[in-house]
Amino acid sequence: MKILINLYIILLFFMMMVLLMSMSLKDIHPLMLGFNLLMYSILISLSLNMFNINSLYSFMMYLIIIGGFLILFLYFNSFAINNKIIINFNLLVMLVFNFMLIIIMLVMFKYKFNMFNLIIFINNKLYESLDLFNSLKIMSYNINLLYMKMYNLTLFSMIYLLYSLLIITKMIYLYNPKSMRQLI
Repeated sequence: MKILINLYIILLFFMMMVLLMSMSLKDIHPLMLGFNLLMYSILISLSLNMFNINSLYSFMMYLIIIGGFLILFLYFNSFAINNKIIINFNLLVMLVFNFMLIIIMLVMFKYKFNMFNLIIFINNKLYESLDLFNSLKIMSYNINLLYMKMYNLTLFSMIYLLYSLLIITKMIYLYNPKSMRQLI
């Protein structure tokens, strides 16, 4: 369980790194933004897979998001044909260096300052822990319960989005039986 919590924390930092990477660039190319969204969806699918017994849920979510990305890729490909992708490597190296420093600080916090008192309010109860990772273990049990309660609603919304995607595609095809690339 402790390894699972450590992996989840690392995934959260990678998610923050992907989000900050897309926010810090001034002139971002639409395809780079799509790549950032793809990386973020992979990380979300991995984190959902950690908290669920069945991996089918995260796999379905990933496939639906990839289907949406294919449509966005077709749109952006016709939108930004002649734009060049300019990557500022100095900014990228600085972001990676900052996140490495944050991870090193977390490792030092785990091994050197394990007697740090942490007070957490969960479900109107007060838990005091002498170890950060024990409190994260308590939080992970509550996250599992939260996912199980919201499982049906999320599954319903995924099926609804897939159904609406199929209906809209069918409506466009019936209106104009050309390929969708020619409609753009």
